[in-house]
Parts: sequence; C-alpha cells; structure tokens
Amino acid sequence: MEAIARVFLIDGTSKPVRYDHETTVERVLQVVLQALGVSTVAFYHFALRLQLGPTPQASERVWLHPHLLLKNIPGFLSADLPISQVPSDLRLELRIRFVPQSSYEFMLTDAKAFVYLHKQVYDDFLSAVAWKVSQEAALELAALHTCREFVEKQSKSCLDHKLNIDSIDIDGALSAFIPEAVRMQHNMKPAQLRKQFCSLLKKYAALPHSESVLRSLSILAHIVKYDVEVFKASLGAGWNTPVDLLVGAEVGLSYRINEMSKPTRLCELRNIICLSTRPMDHSGKCIVQIRLSGSAQPLLITVANRSIAECLAHLLDGYQRMFNQADSVYKLKGLEHCESVDMKACSTKLPPPPINTIVNGEDDIRIRRESVTLKELIGGGQFGNVYKGILTQTDVNVAVAVKVCKAENEPADMQLILQEAHVMKNFKHEHIVAMIGVCAENPIWLILELAPLGELRQYLSGNKGVLSASTQVLFACQLSTAVEYLHSNNYVHRDIAARNALVSSPQCVKLSDFGLSRALDYDAVYTASRGKLPIKWLAPESILYRAFSMSSDVWMFGILVWEIFAWGVKPWQGVSNVDVVGRIEAGDRPARTADCPESMHDFLVHHVWSFEAHKRPVMSEIVRVLQEVSDQLKRWVRPEHVRIARKAQAIPVIRTNIETLPNLTLWRTMEEQRRQAEEDDRWLEEEDQKNEDNGDDFLDHAFERKMSLSTENGKGFTLRKPMPEIRFSSASSTDRTTTVSEERDTPSTAKVGNGWSRSNHTSFEVEELPERKNGEIRNAIVTMNETCTTEFLTMISGRLYGQAAKARLLIANDVEQLSKCIEVLAKEDTTKAAFDTTRREIVRMAGDLSSDADSLLEIMRRQFGPSQPTSPVDDKRSPFRAILSDC
Repeated sequence: MEAIARVFLIDGTSKPVRYDHETTVERVLQVVLQALGVSTVAFYHFALRLQLGPTPQASERVWLHPHLLLKNIPGFLSADLPISQVPSDLRLELRIRFVPQSSYEFMLTDAKAFVYLHKQVYDDFLSAVAWKVSQEAALELAALHTCREFVEKQSKSCLDHKLNIDSIDIDGALSAFIPEAVRMQHNMKPAQLRKQFCSLLKKYAALPHSESVLRSLSILAHIVKYDVEVFKASLGAGWNTPVDLLVGAEVGLSYRINEMSKPTRLCELRNIICLSTRPMDHSGKCIVQIRLSGSAQPLLITVANRSIAECLAHLLDGYQRMFNQADSVYKLKGLEHCESVDMKACSTKLPPPPINTIVNGEDDIRIRRESVTLKELIGGGQFGNVYKGILTQTDVNVAVAVKVCKAENEPADMQLILQEAHVMKNFKHEHIVAMIGVCAENPIWLILELAPLGELRQYLSGNKGVLSASTQVLFACQLSTAVEYLHSNNYVHRDIAARNALVSSPQCVKLSDFGLSRALDYDAVYTASRGKLPIKWLAPESILYRAFSMSSDVWMFGILVWEIFAWGVKPWQGVSNVDVVGRIEAGDRPARTADCPESMHDFLVHHVWSFEAHKRPVMSEIVRVLQEVSDQLKRWVRPEHVRIARKAQAIPVIRTNIETLPNLTLWRTMEEQRRQAEEDDRWLEEEDQKNEDNGDDFLDHAFERKMSLSTENGKGFTLRKPMPEIRFSSASSTDRTTTVSEERDTPSTAKVGNGWSRSNHTSFEVEELPERKNGEIRNAIVTMNETCTTEFLTMISGRLYGQAAKARLLIANDVEQLSKCIEVLAKEDTTKAAFDTTRREIVRMAGDLSSDADSLLEIMRRQFGPSQPTSPVDDKRSPFRAILSDC
C-alpha cells in the first residue's frame, strides 16, 4: 500500500513523494535531492524535519532519524504525544542541518546545495532575528540580495548582464528586503535611506553571484549563528550546574559557562562511535551517552527532557555521518535499517606502482580539475577535507581520494601542501599511499590512492576483539617497512601515528599524510619552526627542542605499535600535553595493554623508547624484530610466549687521529696495552733464546707462557694436570689392557697406539693398528716438535711472529682438548653413549688440529719462501698434513 508525503522546500514550494512500507527517511532524502540536482557528496548535510502543526509558524518540529520507516512515524510519535496531535498527513521540511566548516569549499563542491544553504539562512534571518540587526548590515544584505535578483532577471531577458540601477524599483526593494521592524527601530529617513542603498548597489553591481552569496553569508554568520546549535545541559549524570552546550563543525562538541566565556572543547564529532539516550529515574530528565573512539569511558550529558535528548543525539549523529561518511551510530529502539544508496561509482583500482623504488625525475603530475568528480566526504585534516572521488582517465573511471585544501590557508600552509605533493610523488612502496596527481589551481586538490577501509585507528576500534594478534603484528611489520623505506631515502615522516595509517584491505595497511615530512642527511636533525605538533606521540627531544630525526621517527613508530595493540586508544590517557614530557623524563612509558605480548612491550620500553636518541634501534632492526615475532605467531606460538632475541651489538671503533686525543683515558689505556705487548714480545724472544741454548721445546714454553698470562688476566685456557701418555695394548675380545703413564707436561707428546672399536652393545674390544701407521703418527708429532724448536723460528719477522705465536697457542689448546677425550676413553666404566659422543669429538678436534697445524706451517713457509727446496718446512709439511687427515 502506497501513500504520499509532502516535502516542503525553503522557497515555500513542495514536492510530493510516494512511499510504501519499506521506505525510510534516508530514501526520501535521496529522491528529493536527486530531483533538485544536488550531488551525492552533499547528501549528508541534509535532514528531514516533521511539522506537527497546521502551519510552519505554529508547529512543533521533530528531527527524523534517517533509518526510521515513514509508515512507523505515527507510532513513533504516539509515545510522546496524544493521539489527537499525531498528524495523519506527513508534512516534512528539507533542511541543511549539518553545516560544513568552510562555506567556500562547500560552494566549490556543490553550488546548488550552497545556494540552498544561503536561502535557508536568509529565511531564518528574516523570520527570527532581523529585528536586532544593525542599519548598516540590513542595508548591505538588502543591496546584495537586490543585485543578485535583478541580474538574474536581466540575464534571462537580454545579453547585457550589467546592472541598470535606474530600472530598479528602489522603494519596492527597500520594503521587500529590509524588515519593517528594522526601519521603525532606527527611524531611517527615506531620502537618506535611498542614498545609502543606491551607493551599495553601485558597489556590488559587478560582484559575481558566488562572491555575493559568500559575502552575504559572512554577514549573516555574526547574526544568525547558523553553523552552531546551542543546548542547555549539564555535564555528567545529574542536573548539577547547567551550561551552554555548543555543537558545530568548527567548535565540535564544546561547552561554556556563559556567553562571555570561551568555549571548552569536549570531543571531536568525528570520533563518536556510539550514541544512546535513556531517561533518569522519576525526574523527567534524560541522559545522552556518547562513546568516543580511543576512550574507554563514555561521555554523559543530561538534558531537560526526552525530546531535547533525541534532538541532540540526531545532531551529533548527523555530524558524525558527515565527517566519516559512515552509517548512523544512533540506534533508536524499534528502528529498521535500510541500506543507503551505494556511493561506490566504480570498482576500478589503480595499477600497482613499482615496489620499493624512488622516482627522481620531475614528471608532470598535474591533472585537470574537470576530470575529477567528488562523491563523498571521508575525512578531514588541518589543511582541508578529504573526499572520495572518481578520476576519469582515457574512458576508465578510477576511485581515488581527493584532498581539497582550504582556500583560506596561509601561503606558508599552501607551501606545505605543495611540498607534500612533491614528496609523495617520489615514493613508490607497497605500503605507502601513492600520489596520483595535483590540481594546481586554487584551491589545490591532491589526488591520492584510495584506501577503502579508512583510518587504521577507527578500523582497530571497530574490529576490537575480532583481529588476531598475528594481524596486529602484520600491520606493524608492514608500516615498519614503509618507515624503513623513507629512512633509506633520507626522509623523516615526523607524524607517525595510527590516524595517519590507512587500511587498504583486511591484510594491508599503508602510511599516509606526508605534510610534515622532510629530507635529511643520515643522522641529521631537522628543527621545526612553526606548526602544530602531536605532543603525545613525539620523542622527548622533539617536545623540548622541536628537533626531528630518524631516531624521533623510531620513538613515534613505537607509539604507533602501542596504538595497534591498544585497539586505537590514544596514548597517555588522562595526562595533559604539558605533563607528558615530565612523565617521560621521570622514566614513565605507556603501560602495557592486555593484548600486547610482554616481550614486545619490553622491547619498546627498553630500546625503542630510550630517552637518549642514539640508544634507539634503527628501523631495519625493528623490521627484523617484528618479522621474527610474526614468524613465531605463524608457528602457533601463543602471544605470551613470544620471545625477542636482540641482535649482538658490534664493538664500536673510533675512527679518528689518535694523536689529536692525548688527554683521553681511552688513548692512555690503548698506549698502556701497546707497551705491555712490546714487553711481552721482548720477553718471549729472550725465552726463545734460552730454550735454544738449553735444548727445550719451543712450543712447550710458548704454551706455558700463554697459560701464565691467562692465569694473571683471569681468562684463557687452563690445564688441570699434565698431559698423560696413554697406550692401548693388544688384547682379546674379552680382555682390555690400558696403560696410563705420566711422561711429560706437554700434550704434543701423547702417543696413541691403538684405536677403539665396538663389538656389541655391552662390550668393547681393541682393534690392533698396523705398526707402520702407529710409527707414522709418532714420527709426525716428533717432527712437528722438532720443527717448532729449530733455530730458524727465531728468524721469523715481527708481523709473522705474532701470527705464529697465535697458531701455536691454538695447537696447544687442540692437543689439550684431545687429551681430555682420551682420558674419557681410558676409563673402565665408559658407556656406549659416551663412547659414541667422545669418538665424534675426537674426529672434530683432529680436524681442528690439522687446520691449525697447517696454518702454522703456512706461516713458516711464507717466512722462508718456496725458493728453498731443502727447507725443513717443506720437508715436514706434507706428511704431517696427511697423518692428521687420517685422524
């Protein structure tokens, strides 16, 4: 069954609209606005108001929720009104209730909606507050209105659009456009009034229509206050101290004690995520509950009755929808939801840009404004609003984001906007929002890649408890690669936060908003001289000295990671901006949230949020850590069991002329170490000479010298007892004879006669080695010993001498470790497992001994050269290497 609702426009005309049992208020709005030629981008500014009386002047008015079904309006009103007062015929008013922040931008985006706003404000002026306007303002408004009306009439009848003042009925214009109450109040004389009016007509005769409307709105803004609505309310639950509650695009949600006091902002309207109303017990008053993104506690406002509460909630919800281009968050009981018209004009996506590259050329990225169509508002910022739009390129429609810059921005701000375009056009990374082009005419439009799911902070808040820990770490990891890419190209972002990250898909986030980015040399510092700064995200040096570097970006990225695990909650809740730096200096850091792994928070606190900038890790290290955490979560490691292994820090090297630092303790220490090393070398030479005279083993003395030095320094190798000589004699499969005799302190004289072999699981037998091989091993060790003690070792040069001494120490350690394994094999109670383990150790140590001995012989060959065929080094090198390889 169909019925007809009549929608009244601001000029007094009306449009009938048919509706059925599924038609909502939102659908009626769309039909009427499309008939008026208003673009879809302006739909969210309009609302429908129901007249409850026979005439608009004598009516009470009720704002209608966009999801309310028209057939349910009588039942909805009957809860508060008697049946006799519920209208049978629906008389609806089309109004612009949600006024944009910039009238000039509104004019550019939709001229018809802008003209409708002016007519509405002017009509409210004439019907409500015209009596209190000044004489000058009344005359100026009348002159502007007369010029527009007569120029419009002339444009239809002749080609000359110039205003002919002589053809204007001056008396008729004065009586039509200046209220009688104003003329009577100021006692205006007719002759003087006509003279002033004609002078203003000449002044504004050549003014274009759009500028004339803007001038008229600027005058009316001081009289009508059309961009702000005021309510009498009390903050909190209860009627304690009533205040004036202000709601508007410019003031947000604010309050003031009286008209003379300055408003105090309570919240931003775009941050509202839930609205509800409930009556107070037995008082008739009603509470409006507002939940905000990033805040755990709701905001409570008490008003006088239910109708005022619903009017306030409707206003807050409408501004939230206008700013976020989102669905209603004000859920009235019994409402049935109907999907709004799909605003997505196309599904074509941009071709993916080259990954991880930077463009150095000055390519022309200018785009004609005619090829871009604005569709809907999706956000706002310091320098302007962001719209979803359609870019037409070679008959292909591409969904884009359009940043429309405010025309009233200062020249310095415009320079920042152009700088953002210049910076972004060079970035080509899979997790950085791509710059498509610029409309350079005033106002400037930046054409950007569209992220359909919006800001990361709102996405996290709306999906709290739904996203897994691995997805949160994935987002952090992706953004870390974006920041690392910026730093690798010597850029700092300076505004890293969840609000500046956009969600392209449920598994992909991208870094955006490069308005504060700066190019730097590596490890350089940029000092900001102007502009607003996000205090609670900044590093301490940025707060105190406005200094920005890659290290300050690392701090801000740590705050971003904290926001991700806090589901979009802002940092430092309950702490004012002026107290943040004091808390940081006192050692406080943002507390760990319930869903953040403890190891991750420890890494942030102890490394990323270090007070000293030079102690913070670089972004490549953070990328490694996050990738490590992501890999653990992919292996089904629980978040509380995630571990982070810190990369070993390299020992820093001072690269400077040491002679220029004579007073430093470090220089003195190094000089003392050098002097002691020279004394040690001289002592070794003296000992070598004594050993040569006494016929002692050179390698033994070098090793004993090393042991004594290690004992004095508290480190190095130590021998618990002299190296025993172990001989294994032949025996049957059931008998085993082991002879252990202590012959010398030198491990290099150990003689191994036989080897072990296993005969079964419980017993071992000795397998006899060929006597020839046994002799070869014995001869090779003796030869090595003789080589190290001949007189030509004393002829080694100073540089090679140090290398030879190190090689001898390594050989001594290898032999000492080998002797320990032989001791294990010599025990009577050796088990099968111990035997297998010890055998593998012997094989490994034999290889090390072979390599170290070969290194020593190579040093000796380099000293004496290959030109001496009779060199003892060449004579003993090959058989010794072969014998050790057999081990």
